[in-house]
Amino acid sequence: MKILLITDNHTSQGGGAEKQFFMLKELLKNHRDTTVFSLGFGTQANKGHDFIIFKETRSKILRQLWRMFFNPVKYWQLRKAITKINPTVIHLHNIKKYTPALLHAVRGYPTLQTVHDFSPLCPTQWNVHNDLQPCTRGISLKCLWQHRRNYSFISYIALLYSFIRLRTFLKKSVAHFIVPSPLLENYLRINQFKNISCILPFMSKEEVRHEPIKKNHFLYIGQLEQQKGVSILLNEFRYALQKNNNLTLTLAGSGSQENLLKKQVRKWNLENKIHFIGWIENPAALYRQCSALIFPSIGMESFGLVITEAMAYARPVIGSHRGPTVWLVDHNKTGLLFDPLKTGELANAILSLADNPTLTETLGKNAYEKWKKFPKNLTILNQLIILYKAIQTI
Repeated sequence: MKILLITDNHTSQGGGAEKQFFMLKELLKNHRDTTVFSLGFGTQANKGHDFIIFKETRSKILRQLWRMFFNPVKYWQLRKAITKINPTVIHLHNIKKYTPALLHAVRGYPTLQTVHDFSPLCPTQWNVHNDLQPCTRGISLKCLWQHRRNYSFISYIALLYSFIRLRTFLKKSVAHFIVPSPLLENYLRINQFKNISCILPFMSKEEVRHEPIKKNHFLYIGQLEQQKGVSILLNEFRYALQKNNNLTLTLAGSGSQENLLKKQVRKWNLENKIHFIGWIENPAALYRQCSALIFPSIGMESFGLVITEAMAYARPVIGSHRGPTVWLVDHNKTGLLFDPLKTGELANAILSLADNPTLTETLGKNAYEKWKKFPKNLTILNQLIILYKAIQTI
């Protein structure tokens, strides 16, 4: 069986979706009776024995344009590559670049897609309303303008147009959808998506070495973007520091908000308490060194891979009370949940763990016990192989 994996950002230096993409490719390479290739886009064209990267435009305006409209050049490049590979099955992941061209290029091949975020349900991908409260069903006529948030009228119209076209193309081109959580599965069914399977993400580590919790040290791993709630985290952490000056915070990641966030920390004179260390390929040491992971997203997440990674290291998670975080984190058992829109809740959660290391250790042990019940990578891979074989008949 020849599997072709396609994503928009063909680099391992990304978020959870990119990590899952390359973990899947590596597992397929080691699986008997399968051959795997991958396609995607990047800042520079590149080609290897099992991958092709097409150069994308640097213009943000053109990137948005080709997300909405058919690009004949990219269609020809993609179709030529796909025809040459001649895959048995095509597995799509994030496909937010040259989407119409790509979905035309895969026609005629059995195709499935892993839905890594809420982009099929909300034009802004956050799936929250203007007041930052989660949307309960995905965008509809009743809440069309409530998803606008701070976009200008013209920008939001363009987003809506792109969103509607993408969803239409997906329903026509994709035979089966894979989601990482029951919550996202329910959202897709409400929005008339068909043939959906819930398959949990691969776990980064199967077995890990546990170490004593480092008191007063907290960790954030993820993109430094507005929807991730990092600005809320910094404000709450500053408040917590006023009551416990022994606290420290490490932020591992990068993004468009990075310079703004660093400037704010310098303004507060807290560089010795809040540390930005950039993107880290292997964060194992960070998990071992922290008291707890903080997951402060205000946008709806499809899963939250770093949550399960922290659980594998017997570390509790302080997570925002929305989306699959509520499913992954059992409040007061494996971690703590907080409302990201209520001032002081996150700060109080940080202080409660800092002041009670015994509670922190207990929550971490419970988190690890829950993590052990998740299916392991071989089981997850076999679930995907079964799907690959099944959609060949569609």
